[in-house]
Formats: sequence, structure tokens, C-alpha cells
Amino acid sequence: MSDPSDEFSSANRYRETGPLIPAWTGPAYLGVAVFAAAVFLLLDQITGGGTQIALVKVSGIVLLALYAAFRKAFVLSLALVLSACGDFALALSPPAMEAGMGFFGAAHLAYLAIFAGFILKDGWRRDGLVLAAGLLAFGIAMYGWLRPAMGALEGPASAYLAVILAMAIASGLVRGPRLIVAGALLFLISDSLIAARLFREVLVFDGLDWGGIAVWITYFAAQFCLAVGIVRRSQQGAQG
Repeated sequence: MSDPSDEFSSANRYRETGPLIPAWTGPAYLGVAVFAAAVFLLLDQITGGGTQIALVKVSGIVLLALYAAFRKAFVLSLALVLSACGDFALALSPPAMEAGMGFFGAAHLAYLAIFAGFILKDGWRRDGLVLAAGLLAFGIAMYGWLRPAMGALEGPASAYLAVILAMAIASGLVRGPRLIVAGALLFLISDSLIAARLFREVLVFDGLDWGGIAVWITYFAAQFCLAVGIVRRSQQGAQG
């Protein structure tokens, strides 16, 4: 016969760790977020951007932030909200580059805090050191290529590169779903494409902007993978 106190303790744990909304609504939020991202991509190519399009741009990321909040992953939700602010800043005409880098830098610091928490709690993956070495080599090469063209943005851009590299390296050390490291790497790829377009004026196309399409797809896929991966990892920790 089970001890009633055990049942009471289990109920308490569920109230503390369970989601704020039913589990079946999670895929719905994610599906609508993907739809919003696809709508933005289409409108951006047709209209060429603008403030109203910027609001559509952030809607998919805001939905991911709500998904994270309803799963009680509040630091993840903060990272996504900061990313949405960065998206809006960069979508203005002209883009608020320093503000955008500031918001995204803060988002990466939030992701870094999440990964550090996982590592401190459950240890780190030793095979992540191989990825770390590769990312450091990539970061040095990227900085050397971009630096001559950075101009007045050299300080903010260099700091941003260091922060996103730290975030990506930490993701590879996390014991958890590989979606986390996939999301971090996709984020690094997306931002590398942005930097190449901005500072070196490569991957810029007339008409249908394939470079811009690649940036948005890799970016949104990164945020999606990070959101789902971190929520899954948090749920595993709660169950453990």
C-alpha cells in the first residue's frame, strides 16, 4: 500500500515542475511560430522590408518565447525575447546595428547561462572539446577576414563574435539533446552569413536575395532547435 505522503509529494513536484499549459499545446505554438517565420520570409522578399514587416519578423520568435515561458523555461524565454528585440532593431530602416548586436549579445549570454547551469549540474561532454577547438579556429579565421572591413563597428562586432563563440562552445559541452548544439551551430552559421554580407559584401544577390533567405532559415532553425532542445533538457532534469 502506497504512503499518502509520497502521493502528496509527487503532486507537489508536478505543481512545481509541470508546464503552465497542457502538453499538447506545445506543438501548436511551435507550428504557428514556423508559419509566422515562413510568412515573414515571403513578405520580406516581396516588399523589401519595413517597420510593419519587422513586426511580422519578430512574431515567430515571440511565439517561441511564449512556448518556453509556458514550459517554465524562463531564462530561455528571456533569450528569445532579447533576440526578438534584436530582430526588430536590425529590421529598421536604417538598421540599428549596435542596438541589434547588443540585444543579440545579451541573448547569447542568457543561452550561455543556461548551458553553464546544465554543465555545473550534470558535468560536461569531453567530446565537446573537439568542437571547441574547431570553433576557436573558425573564430580566429573569421575575425582575421572581417576585421579590415569592420570600420567603426570593430569593437561591438569583435565583442559579439567572442560571445557567440563562447555560447556555441558551451553548447557542445552540454549533456543533453543534440538539438542544442545544432541550434548553436546554426546560429553561428546565420550570423557568419550576416557578417560576410555586411562587411565583405558577399552573398548579396539582385532580385531574389538567396543570401538573405539563407540567413533567415538558418537563424529561425537555430532558435527553434535551441528552444525545443533546452525545454527537453530541462524536462529531463525535472524528471531526474
